[in-house]
Amino acid sequence: MDKIIWPLCAMMLVGCSNISPSENAVGGAPFVLEQFFSGELKAHGVILGFSGKVRRSFNAVMHGEWHEEAGVTHGILTEQFIFDDGEKLERRWEFKKIGENQFEGTAADVEGLAKLEVSGNALRMDYALLVPVKDKTIPLQVEDWLWLMEPNVVVNKSIMRKWGFKVGEIITTIVRE
Repeated sequence: MDKIIWPLCAMMLVGCSNISPSENAVGGAPFVLEQFFSGELKAHGVILGFSGKVRRSFNAVMHGEWHEEAGVTHGILTEQFIFDDGEKLERRWEFKKIGENQFEGTAADVEGLAKLEVSGNALRMDYALLVPVKDKTIPLQVEDWLWLMEPNVVVNKSIMRKWGFKVGEIITTIVRE
């Protein structure tokens, strides 16, 4: 029995990545969150199940606004998703700069605080997304990676986990208008 339990425990412990944004930056212009997510943006993406099979696709329109209040940078990013099956979803992120290249974020369908860190052209965002499943809501741990590829293009990969096990991924391209 112990031969089965220990490998399962080890898999759960390594379920989340410990890669920092500085280790995952690929060069190019630095990712300035307040600059890229300002104004109108469009996004196009696919949602993959744990096996890598496409489950859904979507398009989204986003709008970002930033301001300073008492010397602290605050931002609001609204997202309007339309899925291939016609479902619509809206999310409103509120961000606050808490340090050099570090932010916190909140949204109605996010449990607690999202933690963001930027380094070079890479941004890592970790949070618990509350996902409706049948008649209940379950939290999924999301490890979100965004890379600024060109001044107006970001590639985003989101890895979703439950109990340390990968349950899906989202691949998105975000384009500034």
